[in-house]
Amino acid sequence: MCALFFLLGLLIPWWWLQDNNFRLTAREKLATAFPEMNAMIMRRFSLPGDVDRAQQYVLQSDGVQQTTYLAQRYCHEAVREISKLRPSPERDALIQLSEIVLTRDK
Repeated sequence: MCALFFLLGLLIPWWWLQDNNFRLTAREKLATAFPEMNAMIMRRFSLPGDVDRAQQYVLQSDGVQQTTYLAQRYCHEAVREISKLRPSPERDALIQLSEIVLTRDK
């Protein structure tokens, strides 16, 4: 059931998440790898070029790959758990939803 909630949670925009520990960990990792990142975060990316530099830092880190790996792992777990439910159109839609989440571009 936890995997199902994770799958549905993937549909919620990241800025709705209330998990401060996750956000702080990601921020700390980026700030450690790229010290300038912390200053950009503190000034809320208000200077010209801040957003572009931050995007480059994120792409240079392994965060995107780690996120993709975790999404795949949790979606596969969700499908495994959902498959235990009685066959129904709703169950099939949830399984299809996991495929959509993994293959969407935005």
